[in-house]
Amino acid sequence: MGTPEAESPVFLCQQCGECCQGKGGILPTPVEIELMAHFLKIPGAHFRRDYLEQTPLGPAVKNKPGGGCIFNEQGRCRIHPVKPRICRDWPFLPAILLHENEFEASKEACPGLNPDSRHEDFLKWWQEKIS
Repeated sequence: MGTPEAESPVFLCQQCGECCQGKGGILPTPVEIELMAHFLKIPGAHFRRDYLEQTPLGPAVKNKPGGGCIFNEQGRCRIHPVKPRICRDWPFLPAILLHENEFEASKEACPGLNPDSRHEDFLKWWQEKIS
């Protein structure tokens, strides 16, 4: 039997929107804020007022009243071309890359992560993607 990587990718986005729940906080940089405002064709001040909230760590993208990122519409990102780096990097976040237990927990939350893959498969696949 081949490795899980040979049978199917370690990660294949299912566009389920689960990662768009914003549970860890989406903290955009000032440049990302300007890009998102420009993409939505609204002044930066209006964007900050309508789409961001202040947190002890800085401005964060608001969640909808029922939960989830304000830009998530039926599992699709309304600002996909300019979404913040943390969103673009998913699932290749430092905690998941560094800690096998975080990787295992992420597999339970993300249907795009192959449940049969091992952390070492994930790391190898990521390294191949960035090289």
